[in-house]
Amino acid sequence: MENLADAFLRLDRKEIALLKAVERGMRTSEWASMEDVVARARLSPKAAASGLARLVGKKLVSRTTEPYEGYQIGFVAYDLVALSDLVDRDVVLSLGDLLGVGKESVVFEALGRIPPGADEEGAPPEGEEAELVPLAVKFHRQGRTSFKHVRRAREHLAGHPRCAWIHAARLGAAREWRTLKALHPEVRVPRPVALSHHALVMEHAGGTELYRVVLEEPETFLELILEEVASAWRRGFVHADLSAYNVLVGEEGEVVIIDWPQAVSRRDPRARELLERDVKNLLDHFARKYRLDLSLEAALSSAAADLGPGEEGGKEAGDGEVEVSTTDGAAEG
Repeated sequence: MENLADAFLRLDRKEIALLKAVERGMRTSEWASMEDVVARARLSPKAAASGLARLVGKKLVSRTTEPYEGYQIGFVAYDLVALSDLVDRDVVLSLGDLLGVGKESVVFEALGRIPPGADEEGAPPEGEEAELVPLAVKFHRQGRTSFKHVRRAREHLAGHPRCAWIHAARLGAAREWRTLKALHPEVRVPRPVALSHHALVMEHAGGTELYRVVLEEPETFLELILEEVASAWRRGFVHADLSAYNVLVGEEGEVVIIDWPQAVSRRDPRARELLERDVKNLLDHFARKYRLDLSLEAALSSAAADLGPGEEGGKEAGDGEVEVSTTDGAAEG
């Protein structure tokens, strides 16, 4: 398939409306019925049918006739729905190259706006001009290969036992959004900019993955990373998937920790175990690559200084349910 930017530019407004209508219908059914799509897209049955036929031809929509005429989108079409919303909101102005592909996400570079004091939807405050900056757009992919495994491993899906992949990806993005909002700027994480459906927009952190660089002073960088782990712990979070693959090293020697969808609350019964695993992953990397010998006990002492109950800062992403309002890009209409 053509790249995402080209696919987006080849869609007309009616086709985008139909993709959005199918996506909204899939929030309650595996297949959005034809009647539902027509009503949500606000098109005549004839116009909807012709538009859906084109989308089926572009392999953006699947069609069934049993037990009723219904339509379904996949992740590429879902990406286009989110991208359309971000463009309409003037958050993303252009989409660039693919930055990375993981088991549960794809990330593109982009150019867009971060307005000073922007609200969480990314809309510029009235009377203020937005700053033009490089961005990273992360499209979540939870549930793409094994939704049952994802549901077992993600506490934010606990209340959705029959949740489809579309919900899994959307809730995963919302959870990572809330985590970044709670941690930034006290912890060196990407600056969150906007959320739409399953797409999380962040300021492009730059830098190179830790596993790809050769450090002249590895001890110093290990200390820097452990300081960020400790800062996140004090804010009430454990990364829970930390490794040399999601720590970025900048040209000025700064470190940024990325990929937080699996983060758990410090109050979680597994928090200490997951913190220990994160720190051990870091120590193993530095031991293999630099022959650096630091005990797990010493590293944990640095990463999890004793704090009494109730000393964690801020509201945690694990507190209560993850809520996704209709203003996250799911505009009805």
